[in-house]
This record gives sequence, C-alpha cells and structure tokens, in this order.
Amino acid sequence: MKLLILTCSTGGGHNSAAKAIAQAAAADGAECRIVDALQFLPGYDGKLISHGHNFVYRYLPYLFGVGYKYEQRSGAAAFRIECQRGAKALGQYIASGSFDAIVSVHIFASFMLAKLRRAGALELPTANVATDYTCSPGFAECDLDLNFVPHDLIGEFVSCGLSAERVIESGIPVRREFIEHIPKSEARMKLGLPADGPLAILMCGAMGCGPMERLAVELSAELPAGGTLAVLCGTNHRLFEAITSRALPNVHAVGFTKQVNIWMDAADLMISKPGGSTSTEAMAKRLPMIIINAVPGCETKNLEYLTSRGCALTAPTQSIVPLAMQLLLEPGRAEDIRGNIERHFPHGAAERISCGVSGMINGNQAN
Repeated sequence: MKLLILTCSTGGGHNSAAKAIAQAAAADGAECRIVDALQFLPGYDGKLISHGHNFVYRYLPYLFGVGYKYEQRSGAAAFRIECQRGAKALGQYIASGSFDAIVSVHIFASFMLAKLRRAGALELPTANVATDYTCSPGFAECDLDLNFVPHDLIGEFVSCGLSAERVIESGIPVRREFIEHIPKSEARMKLGLPADGPLAILMCGAMGCGPMERLAVELSAELPAGGTLAVLCGTNHRLFEAITSRALPNVHAVGFTKQVNIWMDAADLMISKPGGSTSTEAMAKRLPMIIINAVPGCETKNLEYLTSRGCALTAPTQSIVPLAMQLLLEPGRAEDIRGNIERHFPHGAAERISCGVSGMINGNQAN
C-alpha cells in the first residue's frame, strides 16, 4: 500500500495529524509520502495563503472569526475557487507517483481532490480527515470516498450533506508519542525541571497566539510555593523574548520544541487555545485543560465540544488564573476531568484511519 497524505502549512496541527496517520500506516507495512498541497498553487499563492493565514491567526483573530463566518455562509467558496487552481498540478504529481490511495487532512487539499474527481481526472480512492470537532466549511462539499470524523459527530457531518455510508467515526489522529506515557518524574528530569511542585504549561499552538504574555505574568504571581509555569511559545519569537526579558523566577520560556509530548507528561495542567490536534494530544495524555477562546471560528466549536463533555474547562481571560489555581490545588477536580476524557476519547484514531483506507483500497481493487 502506497499512500499520499496531503496536508497544508497553516499551523502545526494538520502536519501532526498527517504524521500520525503515516505512523499507523507504516506500522501496517504501507509506504507513505506526506506532501504540502499548497505547493501546487501557481506562483506565490501557496506561500501567501500560508503566511497570510498565520499572520491573521496570530495578530488579527477577530478578522479570522469574521472570515470563518463568511466561509460558513458561502460553503468556503473563496478558498475553494483559489485552491482548485492547484488541482491540475496536483493531478500530474499523483499520476507520476504510483499511489494506491490519497488521504487529505486539510480542506484546501480536499478542494483540489474534489476538483479532480469531478473532472474525471482522478480514479484513486480518496479520504478526508476532519481535524476539528465540527464539520468545517467546505468539508461536506468535497464528498470524497471516505470521511473520518471525531467521536459522536456522525450526525453533524451527515446533516451537512455527507452520505452516512461514507462517514467513519475514527477520532482525530495523534502521533504515537502522545499516546505513550513516561512517568512524571522522568519527564521532569528530562526537561531539567523540579521533581516536586505543581507544573502548568501555557501554549497556544505552534504560532503562540492569544493573551499568553498577560497570562504568564498573572499566573507567575499566583503560583503556589514550588510551582512552575512553562510557556511554550512555538514559533512566536517576540513572545519568547518578551517572557525571557521579564525574568520571572517561576516561569520557563520555551521556544519551538519537538518535546511537547514530554512537557505534557511532566505537567499537571495545560492552558491552551482549543486547536483540534493540540486538544486531542492533551486528551491522549489524559492531561486536564483550561481552554482560552483566543481565535473564534472552528476552535469555538472545539471549545463547545470539549467543555460540554467535561473534558476541559473554560473561563473568560480574566478568570483563567483563579480557575487554574483551583485545579492545581484541588487534585479531585483534575481527576474528574481525566475520568471524563477516559470515557469520551478512546485511543487508536490513526489506526482506525489506516485500517479504513486499507479496506477502501482493497474494495477498489476488487471492483
């Protein structure tokens, strides 16, 4: 089995989901190739979309929310038209690759695949993977062969227009290192942290957006004796420099890191925006979360999904710090959240996707 897994560089979550699927498929003997679909757009369009998305997401979240509402009303018409301009180049790449199936973890890539399918230029089996806890604008319109969706949301995706026979409740895929655990003491030793005392991590995706500096200062002032806050700044160099320059004694500023899984093993609490992949990674670690509603749009839907099941808590920005102190100082509340996560989020999403794709290939070959 040779899989083409399409992602797009608009934040780190989609790339992480692509790697998770590749891990699971490779364990089953598949050969996987992960490709950024934005490279197939003409000229500098792909880079403009990537950088523009990241800029608006980090610095103009309100505008991002306005754009999301527009895309909901239009079925993502603007992005669909733009992304379909890359369909021909993607089709040529697919034709040269001897692939058995294609899996998309980003709606922009799915738009290109849908264009090829409707033009009769793509006969390979295709799959769409949802990486947020909602049917995002344009997802159903792509109507690929299989659609892998989060738990308890088949009804929403079907109501958006997908055939129930094409929807599989897989969960959002996470990499193996987020499913595996190491003891808290070992994780803290690896990171050079104190073995004892409460540890909270503050992060807002790979781009480090949201009111992180403000929250870091306020949390630092309220942490109990022996407590530590780690601020994972991602690619936000300005934030890293701002936190570092404050020299807060109980705060660690962390730049871009590939050890997020270890930070989660070491922590007692995570404070973060509700990105689909980041939230799912934390739940895979059974790590209690407080969610910041930093960027409106699909992440507001993620927030509603997680909090309605008791798998995370949320509060207005001014109330985040006292809520965090309650969870750090009252272990029973954190244990309740872990129990809810255990009930609602079984492991194995990537493996279910790999199995579903394999079945899709075998069925296509039989026909």
